[in-house]
Parts: sequence; structure tokens; C-alpha cells
Amino acid sequence: MKVLRTWDLKDYDPAWRRFVRSTARAIIPGENGTVAMVRSTTDDFYLFPGGGVKKYESRTDALIRETKEETGLIIIPDSIRELGMFREIRRSIYPNEIFDQRSYYYAAEVKPCRAETSLEAYEKKLGFELCYIHPGEAYDVNIVIAKKRKLNFLFRESEMLRELRDKKISGII
Repeated sequence: MKVLRTWDLKDYDPAWRRFVRSTARAIIPGENGTVAMVRSTTDDFYLFPGGGVKKYESRTDALIRETKEETGLIIIPDSIRELGMFREIRRSIYPNEIFDQRSYYYAAEVKPCRAETSLEAYEKKLGFELCYIHPGEAYDVNIVIAKKRKLNFLFRESEMLRELRDKKISGII
């Protein structure tokens, strides 16, 4: 998959062990130029539906599973298409470890019906809910919070929102 951006904070010792994490994230078009997002009602930020790829799980299987768990949206498998990957390399929260995350973004269509969500405890605590919002609006909210609280994951999501807002990735909204 095409690498869209790599952030390497170089705040680690290259000799440290490396923890590689892969995630799959869905960009699902809504009406009037909106996209489906997971909104944190407690912290007021936006994430693309998706999450970690489990061992022995394909990225597209993770995309379908995570999207359904977080939003209840049911992805149509034949609609999935690759958009690109964002890579983030930085010091881990654990000692002597490099965090190397690869976030794979896919465009996808969903069925008109919804399933029940199945949120993890931390997702419930953050008040995750499905919403549809214009990429530029979500970008404006996320970038302020990302800078204020130095949340790396919001910088990543904000970059993809900006790509969509600026129409650098076309054919989705």
C-alpha cells in the first residue's frame, strides 16, 4: 500500500526493541460531503472507525470487525479499496521500546442497516458514538486538541482529515 506520510520523531535509541502495531481505518462517505467518524463525547475529538489488526487477521477483516464494533456500521466487503498508509515511529510508553504504528486507510461503503456496537471499556469511558461530519470541521476540532494535549493519534487522524478536506484523496466524498 502507498505510504502517504511517515512521522519519525527520532526520540528513541535505534538499538531499542521495536513494537510494530498495524491498524485498519475506514473512510466511509455520508451525505453532503460528510464522512463517518467515531466521536468521543467526553474529550470531543474524532477518529476514523477502525483499530488494531489481531494476530492472524487480515487488515480488511480487522477493518470490518472494528468498524462494526465501534459504530454498528456493516462494511460491504466488495466496496473496500486501499487509500494509503500513515506510519508513526516514536518512543513507546514502555522503557527501551520503539513504537512503530502503521495505520492503513481504506475507503468503504456500508449497508443501510446497523448492528449493535460492542465497545471496549476504554471506548465506553471515552463516550464513543457514531457521527457524520465534514472532514474540515473534524480537522479543526482535532488539530486544536492534538496541539494542546500533544496527542499523537490525533495528529495522524488530522492529517487524513486534511487530505480529504483539501481533496488530495479523491473519489470518496
